[in-house]
Amino acid sequence: MTRLEDYFKRVIEFPGIVRHPEDAKLEALAGAGAKVLAEMQSDFQKILYIETPKKETMLLLDGELQFYSGDEHRYHECLTIVPFLYTDRELRHVAVMGGGDGLVARELLKHYGDVLESIRIIDIDPAVTELAKTHPRLVQLNGGSLLDERVEIINADAVEYRTDRPFDLIIGDLPDPTSPLLANLYTKEYYERLRSQLSAGGLMALQILYFQPAFDGLLTTLRCVFPQVREYSVEMYSFVRCGFALCGDGELKRMRELPRGMRYLTDKVVDWLFYFPPDEPRIDVNEVSTTADPKVIEWYGDYLRDQFEERILFY
Repeated sequence: MTRLEDYFKRVIEFPGIVRHPEDAKLEALAGAGAKVLAEMQSDFQKILYIETPKKETMLLLDGELQFYSGDEHRYHECLTIVPFLYTDRELRHVAVMGGGDGLVARELLKHYGDVLESIRIIDIDPAVTELAKTHPRLVQLNGGSLLDERVEIINADAVEYRTDRPFDLIIGDLPDPTSPLLANLYTKEYYERLRSQLSAGGLMALQILYFQPAFDGLLTTLRCVFPQVREYSVEMYSFVRCGFALCGDGELKRMRELPRGMRYLTDKVVDWLFYFPPDEPRIDVNEVSTTADPKVIEWYGDYLRDQFEERILFY
């Protein structure tokens, strides 16, 4: 039996795979030749950085995948580049909520470094940002972005953070609401707080969960806060599909050309990001996720029961 065959056999037959798919996945990867590059328990979470059998790398926090180097550029280009395309304002001061791996900052500096004056990364875990600044493989992947003099790292809870100056763009690169604490990052009150930290005409782009009812539920929540919200999504090898929302006060329409050096985005791809076919499973969600009633936990639970336990990802 080849190592790859053994890998798939372990994924399929590993005991408890329905209840603990992440554990099964890691066990299968280890059996197929993956190796641990860094492992630690911080004050907030277990951090695991591994090299896969395909010699790509993965970062997992408490067992949840944060990125897979084989396709993370798709996610980060969509999250980071799109807001610059849909405004004619100069976005000079950017805040990244989360993003402690430095990959959003990499895209910002690579494509808009000539106009950016500051990037402030608000990530709760100093162990993650330190890993991203010091581990050779991760520094290579993020282009040393966290070492750039324009990048300021603030290790703080994004829910509680208050800025001393407004931002032209806020990017939300945050973990899924796998706990009541993380659910606070998906509420009307949190989005209102972010909007209050934007400069006049500023934009917000954030990752939102691409599954129902969470996708349309979070869009409903965002539309209670922002006059204009446009949703888009991208196909991924690792996450299958990721959803995003672009939010602002004024009309959100294409105003700029793509910068050079894109790995994934083209003009046709940008158009496709915003296209949802007629058979796409979209629903009307009239409920709003709030601090007092974080509906996102219920939406996430529905997803886990209906889909996640049946889905296994391969790397």
